[in-house]
Amino acid sequence: MFKVSVMKISHTKNERKIPHSLTLDIIRVTNRASNNEEEEEDEKTTTIATNMVQQRAFVFIKPHACVPKNDQNLLYKQDLVEVLNRNDVNVVSEGKISSSVIEKNKLIDKHYYAIASKATLLKPSELNVPEDVFQQTFGISWKEALSKKLCFNASDACKELNTDASGLEKLSRSAKKTVKFGGGFYCAEMTKTDGTSIYVFNAFFMSMRSQFVANGKQIKWFIVEFDDEKLKWKDFRAKVLGPTDPKKAPETSLRGMLFKDWKKYGLARKPSTGENGVHASASPFEALAEIANWTRTTVDEQAYGKLLIQHGITKETLEMWGNDPQVNIRNDELKGSLFDEVEDMDSKECMKTLIRINSLNKPAPEPVKKSSSSKKTSTPSPKTTKTEKGDAKPIIGLLVVAGIALLAGGKKKEPKATTTNKKKNGKK
Repeated sequence: MFKVSVMKISHTKNERKIPHSLTLDIIRVTNRASNNEEEEEDEKTTTIATNMVQQRAFVFIKPHACVPKNDQNLLYKQDLVEVLNRNDVNVVSEGKISSSVIEKNKLIDKHYYAIASKATLLKPSELNVPEDVFQQTFGISWKEALSKKLCFNASDACKELNTDASGLEKLSRSAKKTVKFGGGFYCAEMTKTDGTSIYVFNAFFMSMRSQFVANGKQIKWFIVEFDDEKLKWKDFRAKVLGPTDPKKAPETSLRGMLFKDWKKYGLARKPSTGENGVHASASPFEALAEIANWTRTTVDEQAYGKLLIQHGITKETLEMWGNDPQVNIRNDELKGSLFDEVEDMDSKECMKTLIRINSLNKPAPEPVKKSSSSKKTSTPSPKTTKTEKGDAKPIIGLLVVAGIALLAGGKKKEPKATTTNKKKNGKK
């Protein structure tokens, strides 16, 4: 089985070079079929191995850069693809998604779940707020603020303050106090027109969200592939995409290109950190999650997802991880962002890290409950169990015999029989 699989991978007509070490790792995991399924399983292995080398990322042009001028192929089909191809990055598939679909399916909320969950998806009562930090910052207990209905997510705060996304962002900048509870987790004290304070979570997100869901907006997306021997993920982000701040991006990168010639591409203003034109996955795992979210291709339908599942990570776990939860990242139960932990890793390193994290976050087995009775009862041997399952018949029989003996004025022979039988009942 092992030799057959290697031969198939190495000698296909459309041969792609596969690193020996990577091939061995993949073969070891995937070739678990019986002899009757050998041919079918070999085909699956070949596909997975090939896709493992060709790292996949999700790229999209942000709404502010999806202007009519760019829709006429200036950016979509010409310059962007040219930059990708120049760096040995190939476009596998592409498409467009309108703002109405983004809004309806909450695609941007799921994309930025760690932030959006506090802003639009969850109510304050559902959030894990550090009560001591909240009270120290705002001078009111978390429970009191909840009971008085003073706490709002960003979406509900817009209604409470009678403002829109842009207005809420302005109010957040002039908030009395703002505290950061964790990554993507902020709370701001804002003042209503009557002078009372309310506490708003992730107010800034509504403005970010509005760029994607406003009428007439859209994104243009691409699924791209690149060989990890020719281009590392870190370089893909730094040199092909460009840093988050486009001012620091190389002119040959996508963000650098847009920053330099923003008027040429029809942008309303010069790109900034918040409006940097293009997004790309920060890791192979983020790509897996983003492709699942934006294109409705489930994690178990993607080659990388299949491989992770074959390594013991369940589909449900992968889907849950797509929301970037806080997970144990070390043996000492230190928690951190899953996305941060695998950022800029290539596929193989990312896979090893995810397998390690999965082992650290598996639920501990429930402890065996000890019975309050004797050891004989809590850990009976098969013979003891068999005797005890005879209900109380042996004991009752002994009592009857002893009673008869007493009535007959018997001597001490019966107790010896009782002792012998008890030993038999408790024999191990």
